[in-house]
This record gives sequence, C-alpha cells and structure tokens, in this order.
Amino acid sequence: MSKNETFFVRLIIFLMVVIPLHAEITIGLLVSIDNNAKQTLLYQNALVVCEPFGIVTLEKMLLSAASPQECRSAIEAFYTSHPHQKQYAREHLFLQQSYHYETIEQGCVLNANGLESYSEMLLREGLALVDPAFNNKEWNAKLKRAEFGATKEKIGLHETLIRKWCIKEEK
Repeated sequence: MSKNETFFVRLIIFLMVVIPLHAEITIGLLVSIDNNAKQTLLYQNALVVCEPFGIVTLEKMLLSAASPQECRSAIEAFYTSHPHQKQYAREHLFLQQSYHYETIEQGCVLNANGLESYSEMLLREGLALVDPAFNNKEWNAKLKRAEFGATKEKIGLHETLIRKWCIKEEK
C-alpha cells in the first residue's frame, strides 16, 4: 500500500471510532423542584421542564382521576401520614447540582442515583405507577421491575386505596 492509501485507511478507522464516541451528553443544572412530578433544569441557558417518563405520578393521577374527590382525599391522607413522600424530590434531588438527562416520549430520563432513573426511584417508593400507554423496549422491564418491588412490599400507594379511586380501570 502506498502512503496515501495507508493514510486514508487510518483516517477512516479513526473516524469510525471517534465519531460515535462524540455523542452529546446532555447535562442540566437543576434550578427548581415544583413537586415529585415536575423539575426544571437549565441547559445551555434554556429552561427544560423535566417530568418523569413512562410513569403516572400521584400528582398526574389527580388531573385525570376516575373519582376526583375520593382521589384527592386518598392522596392527601397518604401524604399526611407520609410527609417525607410528599417531599421526595426535594430530599433526593439537589438544587444547583448537575444531572445527566435525556428526553424520551414526552418525558425526561433524569439519572438521579447512578444508573437508576428518577422514574425508577418513584416507582420503587410507590409514588407512581407505570403508564399503561408507555411502550419503550429499552425501559419497560426496568420500570416494571421497580414497580413490582413496591407492589410486593406494599409500599406507597400500594398500601392505600389510591389506585381504586384515581385510576380508570379499562374493562
């Protein structure tokens, strides 16, 4: 092989290795926490609203409840008896700290605890349910596994009647 051919072969190999490694990593600065279902990040001087992906949080359940009054009462009773759960986001996410995030299907994957996403954390604590309309092959098993643990241990909303009052059961 000539010098030019060798150079081009090496250049092509270099580009094949370097370009995939140069994918943009989105890291945002957490600037506000509204509640367990909504946080705001700052990314390149733009505010990004980050709502947990693939789940229905207690706050979202209130908006589309099957029985709004009973749902509100059940959630308020739960938060009264578990005050730390109402402040879960404020106790586990830290303002002015940078978090890796990405947007997925009208939601946000916020890596809050190593490789564990914030959605998984909420499911594990029984503060949310997996959204039945969510279908993502990469995340389905992880989310269902986190929810199963809370269901099995009867943690969070799984120890109450919240599911009965707040979720419209399709028959």
